[in-house]
Amino acid sequence: WLVVIRDISPRRRAEAERYALERRVQEQQKSESLTVFAAGIAHDFNNLLMIVSGHIHTLKKLVADDPKGLRAAEAIAGAAQRGETLTRQLLTFARRQRLNPSRINLRERVDALRDMLVGSLGGDVKLMIGIAAEVWPVRVDLGELELALVNLAVNARDAMPRGGVISVTAHNVKLRRGDHGKDLQGDFVALTVGDTGVGIPPDILPRIFDPFFTTKEISKGTGLGLSQVHGFVHQSGGAIDVGSEVGKGTHVTIYLPRVRSAASVANATDAPSAECA
Repeated sequence: WLVVIRDISPRRRAEAERYALERRVQEQQKSESLTVFAAGIAHDFNNLLMIVSGHIHTLKKLVADDPKGLRAAEAIAGAAQRGETLTRQLLTFARRQRLNPSRINLRERVDALRDMLVGSLGGDVKLMIGIAAEVWPVRVDLGELELALVNLAVNARDAMPRGGVISVTAHNVKLRRGDHGKDLQGDFVALTVGDTGVGIPPDILPRIFDPFFTTKEISKGTGLGLSQVHGFVHQSGGAIDVGSEVGKGTHVTIYLPRVRSAASVANATDAPSAECA
């Protein structure tokens, strides 16, 4: 009998690295294809909405003395406004939404949103906010940040049909290249929205940021909420992580670049303050 033992650890590591690289390439290609698709739809849809919105005022004047016609004009205006919101979310996902970044104190902004969030979540959902005073300021677009928080909170609420707890927390982190599988390094603020809901099955988790993908009923979701969050975070020079366990809840963490001082903001460009690959 002849027994030969070989250490195949280096080969296994090489295979694992090659597989991981292939997955990243596939995800990047998929993301680029979806980005081009979303941008094309948003551009054409926006052109149509401009025509509708441009004639609403004229229509209201024509039916000013007709209550029924006026209600119809108001309905058209409301639909056009919702269409503009969808277009904005698509453009954000495609990273073609024009951002106006400014220095933001997360603790102050989240506190300012508390009443609006509580009002939209319902009585069976408890909102808990825990952001320490020492959390670094960040440089992001305020409107997109607030929209992202609302989208995350509403998704968390929908994942808890029998009620539960939504938590919004933030803490300072120092990322090194490769942490969380991201090509980021520097000082970031990790803003996390968590819930105690039904969780996301492992086979669905990789698709949650795809535009128009939703597990909700047709009348209860467009599938663009998380797409807006994803696009906003990456366009701001950050990253996003999702952790979920079926039956125990979901946590979405967005990493936003730190602003060191008011002077650095004044001298900064639209590029993120932290280093990005």
